[in-house]
Amino acid sequence: MAERKHPLCNRRLGGLLVVLFLCITSCGSSVPGKLMMLRGNFFNAQGMYTEAILAYLEALTFPETAPYAEYSLGAVYLALDESAAALQHFAAAEEGLTNVLRKDHRELIYRIHYNSGVVRFHDGDFASAADQFRTALETDGSRIEAKRNLELSLLSLSYQNSGAAASLSLNVQEEQKGPQVLFDYIRRKEQDQWKSREWAEDVSSGPDY
Repeated sequence: MAERKHPLCNRRLGGLLVVLFLCITSCGSSVPGKLMMLRGNFFNAQGMYTEAILAYLEALTFPETAPYAEYSLGAVYLALDESAAALQHFAAAEEGLTNVLRKDHRELIYRIHYNSGVVRFHDGDFASAADQFRTALETDGSRIEAKRNLELSLLSLSYQNSGAAASLSLNVQEEQKGPQVLFDYIRRKEQDQWKSREWAEDVSSGPDY
């Protein structure tokens, strides 16, 4: 199945490195589970999704790596444009973290909600996307990408409610280079409109002969 690029997604390699780092530093003595995560991350980075899924499924059998394996499975299904499966695994990843362990896995929790927001956004459920990005920011309020995506989700929801969703949807489809490009595009549009009004006022306020 062809991979679909998501403009709001973190870059896959960066996400995999974070998951790999978290797994190595917090998985305790579950060496086989860590090895399966390493194997899955390698295959995922190579676009070998079937092999990656099999490795992550093996990592699921180890309690200490299971939440990370669930998250990684969700990331694979997100890359494969399987929204329902991605959300299911993201939810399972969070459920696998006990209340005692949650404070030690803030990055994983952040990524679960951030990428759940990405799925919701591309499904057109802008209200749920905004909720997910808010939850991600409650976990880590310093993340600029989540703040931008929350703003974009709220803007999209406003457009949707006003009947202007089709225009924004086209812009999202055209821009495939990430959240910064999307917001630069919106700002340029606003600046162009402001400059057009300013130019009109300057022209009309010339000397009266």
